[in-house]
Amino acid sequence: MRFNIALLLFALVVAGSSPHAQSGIKETVKLNLLGSRLIEITDPEVLALSNVFSGTFITSTAEAPDAAWPRVAVVFDVQFPGRIKTGAYVVHFCMDPATGDGFIYLPGLGENSYRSNIGTIIRDEQDGRWHRASSEWTSAISAHLIR
Repeated sequence: MRFNIALLLFALVVAGSSPHAQSGIKETVKLNLLGSRLIEITDPEVLALSNVFSGTFITSTAEAPDAAWPRVAVVFDVQFPGRIKTGAYVVHFCMDPATGDGFIYLPGLGENSYRSNIGTIIRDEQDGRWHRASSEWTSAISAHLIR
């Protein structure tokens, strides 16, 4: 019984000192949209929808959208212990002009940004594919693109 309590206390101490338990660690602190112009986003509401580790901005896989639709690279800067990792994650975003549906491409093996992406988080079976973007994230990003 004593051993189990000691083990539990040790686990709680380790969990409490992990980077995940520290406020602000592994949060997205800035987005850069790179298209025809640079757009920086630091709006806390948009950043809350853009956490690389929760990945809630990405939904189901999708067929490649129309290549004629304008695309932007979305570059995520993420807070890590003691530093901000600029360009921690990069995706490509486009939107169906008729429906407003958003699509996200995750670079795959051998493509630009793949190495930096997997240095931040590995998304098994998702890299190198198109996905639907969440409607909330699509609205938030497109609001900045129209300005």
